[in-house]
Amino acid sequence: MGKVNGLFQDAEEQAFDRYTNILVDADVEMMLPDFGRIEKFRMCDIPCVWVWDESSREAAERMAVLNYIGENYIFDWVVIKSWSSSPVKVDTPERIN
Repeated sequence: MGKVNGLFQDAEEQAFDRYTNILVDADVEMMLPDFGRIEKFRMCDIPCVWVWDESSREAAERMAVLNYIGENYIFDWVVIKSWSSSPVKVDTPERIN
């Protein structure tokens, strides 16, 4: 029975480890709707969860930036000029025990 429980535990740990929490910083340029004004922004610490089996890290980071912009700004168009990211270590009760 111990071997079976060990297999389930291994499967749970593998499923747990198949994502990474990331913080993304991005340089963006957007046209605001008021008189066609173009603004440049540096956005920092945008949260991103990269699920390894769903997409590439690059795609997850871009989508996190675009989702953040879409939720917080009104604009006519937007361009992500560049971005950088860093994984975040998250301690959870499962990891501590």
